[in-house]
Amino acid sequence: MKNFYTLLIVTITLFATPLFAQDSVNCFLEDFEPKDAVTPPYEDVEKPSAPPTVTITTDVSDTLGKVSKYIFGNALAVWIGSVNVTNNPLISHLKKMSPTLIRYPGGSWSDIFFWNGNPGDLPDSLFDGTNGQKYQFTPQYGTGSWPTTVSNYYSLRDSVNTQGLITINYAYARYGLSPEPVKQAAHLAADWVRYDNGRTKFWEIGNENAGPWEAGWQIDPNTNQDGQPDTITGALYGQHFKIFADSMRAAAAEIGTTIYIGGQIIHYDGTTSWNIADRQWNVGFFNEAGDSPDFYVIHNYYGSAGSVANLLNSAISETNLNINFIRQDIINKQAAVRPIALTEWNIRWDLVTDNLHRTSFINGMQAVILSCELIKLNCGMSARWLIANWESDGMFYRGNDGSIPTWNPRPDVFYMYYLQKFFGDHSVATTSDNSNVLAYSSTFNSGETGVVVVNKGTDKQIVRVRMPDHTVGDRIYVYSLTGGTDNGDFSQIVNVNDESPLDPYWGPIDDLLNIPAKSHLIDGDIKFISPSRSVQFILIENGDNPLPVEKESRIIKHFKLNQNYPNPFNPKTIITYSLPQESIVTLKVYDIIGSEVASLIDNDRKTSGKHEISFDAANLPSGVYFYKLQAGNPESSSGQVFTETKKMLVIK
Repeated sequence: MKNFYTLLIVTITLFATPLFAQDSVNCFLEDFEPKDAVTPPYEDVEKPSAPPTVTITTDVSDTLGKVSKYIFGNALAVWIGSVNVTNNPLISHLKKMSPTLIRYPGGSWSDIFFWNGNPGDLPDSLFDGTNGQKYQFTPQYGTGSWPTTVSNYYSLRDSVNTQGLITINYAYARYGLSPEPVKQAAHLAADWVRYDNGRTKFWEIGNENAGPWEAGWQIDPNTNQDGQPDTITGALYGQHFKIFADSMRAAAAEIGTTIYIGGQIIHYDGTTSWNIADRQWNVGFFNEAGDSPDFYVIHNYYGSAGSVANLLNSAISETNLNINFIRQDIINKQAAVRPIALTEWNIRWDLVTDNLHRTSFINGMQAVILSCELIKLNCGMSARWLIANWESDGMFYRGNDGSIPTWNPRPDVFYMYYLQKFFGDHSVATTSDNSNVLAYSSTFNSGETGVVVVNKGTDKQIVRVRMPDHTVGDRIYVYSLTGGTDNGDFSQIVNVNDESPLDPYWGPIDDLLNIPAKSHLIDGDIKFISPSRSVQFILIENGDNPLPVEKESRIIKHFKLNQNYPNPFNPKTIITYSLPQESIVTLKVYDIIGSEVASLIDNDRKTSGKHEISFDAANLPSGVYFYKLQAGNPESSSGQVFTETKKMLVIK
């Protein structure tokens, strides 16, 4: 057997994502609650008789992580104006959507926004960092009549019964004219915390302050009184972040509440960026802020070209690139491990003539893909931009065209409504055998399975769902969302289970709660139709009915090491793996510097099939650990050993 380990080793290393967003200090999972499925009203339809063209495999036993409810957040901008919370269609629509948080005051205005009025030490002009020229400063206030005021924001949240994310004016610490502008700005933020009185759990310091377009990126050193440089750096922001966070937490302690505060990082390698602030932003912030942030904040708008394929595929590729870069950057720079919040995002705005893509059903499809990828990557929060806006974008219409009802919901409202309704509390591993058909699965506390299918292609598909070693109930329930025939690729309407909106509406909003699911008996296999460029939201009943599986599909064809569960854990976790053949197996655990800390399986012969083993870390300190599986057949002519490594986190 000794010679077995001198053979050529083929190594596959997969870095698991859950440790960054699934630990016990994660502020977004602190109030995690199990979620029960609700069976929708339904109408019986005929099960497709044609053979499947796409097969989706859902492994309910392979849990990727808990689903943070704060993935389903939105943002409200001050400039939308006063929102009447009485007899207002917007409030009725938002109650249906049930956003789990609302961000405020929104975007770049956050850095010129003063929640309780003029503090008295503001300059007459600010620098535009994109051209180095000054412009007249017009501060915005959280009082008055026309904007969405602070009190209006709280009233709206109370009406919808949702949590909040407040973006503090950090830039005031840069351009304020007082002798100590940082302390003055931090004090103003702390006063808002006191006024808030425990109503808001999440806060972030500033908005996109590394960007030259943002107030405070460049300041006038001649008017600044505490010696700040003219251009911001990540290190400076990190120093100031700690002052803000300390002041705000002290204020929260005074009123007997706990708040969580996020700091901004960049989600790409900025070392060669055209923007000088990007080049050392993360390393500077990490070094100066230390473990002070409760979460890390990023923003992005997705897509680099105006084609449907690019807009949809970017939701996968860019999201994974962004999150994986950050996690590797945290490791490389030895920064504090914190969950990631995407507190502003949407489809890229400048890619299609007339911006029709921003208000089309394609935006809804992208939102579903991106949200599911965030869940799959175990991110903690997202706040989608924007609840309402004018003609160009926004989930609800607030424009000037009198022929369009005010607060008319755009197609993305319907996609996000069904996504939140049919996504469970734990995400599970899911694969598709067709690159044009994406699939994401979840489980509910009540036993049901939710499946989201996105058909990016231009062909109708017959989709079958395999669930190996899992039993189901009698029925599936399906909601299928498609676009219309207007405006070419970028239809401005959405159909729900073939129910179309009546003009001038863009979706069947009035009947939304009463639209029945399409349902049929499972009767041996799960199968449904996925039209071209569509999304299906599926609920599979829980029960004791086994799903017949072809003989060959029962055979394990590949080596596989699953993510341990739970992760993080204290002190025990379960590690599972699959072997396609009888193999010699070694499974060991290593610490962060590569020292072996436990040998769970040592050169033992194991039969083909699925295996699991318990790991007890009672004698180990908190920290990151790696578990490594080596398996192979010493009598194989290939002379190859399968090797896979994953991460896990012990929290005590």
